[in-house]
Amino acid sequence: MTIPLHHFTFHCRWTTEARLPEYLGSALRGAFGWALKKSSCALKNQDCGVCILRQRCAYAWIFETERYRDTAGRQVNARPHPYVLQPGNNTSGQRQPCGEWSFELLLIGRSIDFLPHIVYSVQQMGEVGIGAATRNGLGRFVLEKIDDGATFIFDDHSGRLHHPPTTVELGLAEPPEEPVHTLRCTLDTPLRLKQGDSLQKDLPFHVLIRAALRRIAALETAYGQGEPALDYSGLVRRAEQVETTASTIRWHETLRFSNRQQQKVSLSGLIGTTEYRGDLNEFVPLLEYAGRVNLGKQTVFGLGKMTMEWN
Repeated sequence: MTIPLHHFTFHCRWTTEARLPEYLGSALRGAFGWALKKSSCALKNQDCGVCILRQRCAYAWIFETERYRDTAGRQVNARPHPYVLQPGNNTSGQRQPCGEWSFELLLIGRSIDFLPHIVYSVQQMGEVGIGAATRNGLGRFVLEKIDDGATFIFDDHSGRLHHPPTTVELGLAEPPEEPVHTLRCTLDTPLRLKQGDSLQKDLPFHVLIRAALRRIAALETAYGQGEPALDYSGLVRRAEQVETTASTIRWHETLRFSNRQQQKVSLSGLIGTTEYRGDLNEFVPLLEYAGRVNLGKQTVFGLGKMTMEWN
């Protein structure tokens, strides 16, 4: 049970002044989607859902996630997006020309096949700009280099793109042999989890595990070998026995402007650190998997990023 996974860092440099929102993830995703569609769409003004080219189109595959049937033949509303954008440092407020900045992009499954389209689209984003006042020439940048954590696969001087030399696999590992009794979980970006029609305002351990199980099942169904045969109800039941020993979890208000809806919408969620104690061994693979692909709603914006420490 493994899915190909590629993690890239895009190294950029501002060529004009930039005025960036508090959290760049939404603006980054919007600009990326616009540029990818502009560079990929062969049949203009076509509905992606009925387009004959959708299975071979970078934009349709990455952004317009269609309805599909799982391995049991059940209709699923939409497969999870096969990417996660993560803003890096120096990505908020006012920025000056020549300043460096970076962002990360996680590609899941066969999205790596569209890497040339993605790189070209980021270059197009740079020519148009991101953030506020792009119509006035602000927010423009150049893409200088891309690395995969081990080697540079692209540099602007040569203009050459090399296929990543290695493929990392996303899958569930075996539980650790040594007993694990404590977990310190830090939410680096807002975590948005729904219970019914409401967003969670706290984070008991079983809620975290439920979210991890949903994320794993969705990704494995869409991009792996089908939904994994896990003891879902048993795992949740045992997770309810794990206690929270300390918490600084709080609700963090963040808004973004939606060009599609022409209004501000919420990216608010939980941030902070919480500590758990209990018999945690069987939960380690689940949360390590989730920690690599973010958790909750709006992961494509970089929300739900977690850092975990086990003891």
